[in-house]
Amino acid sequence: MTDATAPKPRSSWRTSAKRTFTETVEAQPTLNSATLAGLYAACDLIDAADTMQRTVDAEGVIATGSQGQPVAHPLIAEVRHYRREAVALLRALGLTAQSASQAAASALANKRWQDRAALGGNVTPITGVRKSARDRYRDADVPEQAAASGDPAPF
Repeated sequence: MTDATAPKPRSSWRTSAKRTFTETVEAQPTLNSATLAGLYAACDLIDAADTMQRTVDAEGVIATGSQGQPVAHPLIAEVRHYRREAVALLRALGLTAQSASQAAASALANKRWQDRAALGGNVTPITGVRKSARDRYRDADVPEQAAASGDPAPF
């Protein structure tokens, strides 16, 4: 597509939806109309999830239930659902790899952490993940090696 006919992100979208759209179109400039419509729908979902996340951030993650008990904010599940559906839609359209689904997930995760850092939240990154006993057991050549390491059986 030429620059004059290149699809443009909606002006009402938040940054992560615009970034996902732009990176996808740049990675795959020859999108057909059906795939492009699906990309717009996925970016709409990403934008809606960002809007709901801002509401959760403003109101807090705990809400009051029908009997006065503390419950998780109802939009938390919706945000998760919208993000999952956006990634699933991008994958179904064949816009996988770094071009779309991973870029969308990375953009959403980065936005979430940037927003929390701006609010003064604790955002210490995890630099290393320790293997669980189950993973060490599964990675061992024979079960005796795992037992010799002192790890309890994973089951």
